[in-house]
Amino acid sequence: MKVAREFWYMLRLHLLMHRSFIVIISMVSLGFPLGFVLGMDYLIPDISQQTATYITMGAATQASITLALVGLPQLVAEARHFGRLEYFLSLPISREAYLLAMAAEAMLIATPGIIFAVVLGWWYYDLALHFEPLVIPAILLGMLSMAGVGIGLAILVPHLQAVNAVTQLLIFYFIFFSPVLLPAEQLPEVLQWTAKLLPPGYAADALRATLTDLPNTNLGRSLLAMAIFSVFSLGFSAIAVRRRA
Repeated sequence: MKVAREFWYMLRLHLLMHRSFIVIISMVSLGFPLGFVLGMDYLIPDISQQTATYITMGAATQASITLALVGLPQLVAEARHFGRLEYFLSLPISREAYLLAMAAEAMLIATPGIIFAVVLGWWYYDLALHFEPLVIPAILLGMLSMAGVGIGLAILVPHLQAVNAVTQLLIFYFIFFSPVLLPAEQLPEVLQWTAKLLPPGYAADALRATLTDLPNTNLGRSLLAMAIFSVFSLGFSAIAVRRRA
């Protein structure tokens, strides 16, 4: 299939282009879970098992958020700034294959951070976790639902510095004002409603549903919501790329 072949070629090319940075970016993605899992224990004395489980699943989700909504947009914005994006868009390849290759690269880089956060939290807090096969599509849909937004943001925002500023604001919001590290019930009502319009809360809920016994999870709703977000976010980024072309 032509699109699948183009996707494979573009993914290999992106990995080769960024091979000198992948190790560094992966190490940074490991630093966030380490800080959350260990740092919260210092911040919250006598932390409960339920709170520790929320923090661990939130740290794992944060690893994918960081790559999809911060690292990936900054890479795309840098490619646009130095003219590499225009070069790729001038090639006789499918725009969809190009977008999926970038999203897949972000998934591969984020995976070590996600696994590390779960394993570290399980070991450090002695958590009772369980593994369901649906955790794999949950992670994939979580990344896809945010990667498209990140790519479109990087293409539409005119300046590299502006992309960096916007992505930093987004990561601050998702850490402290969305149901990623804490239950939605602890947020103000207005933030509970805004969380329903954004994919990170569903990504965190899907991880909690597939790896823990935490209450008030809804795996079916979260998977459906992330699938819808994936279609719309990738469609949004495809329109942005075609407009750029």
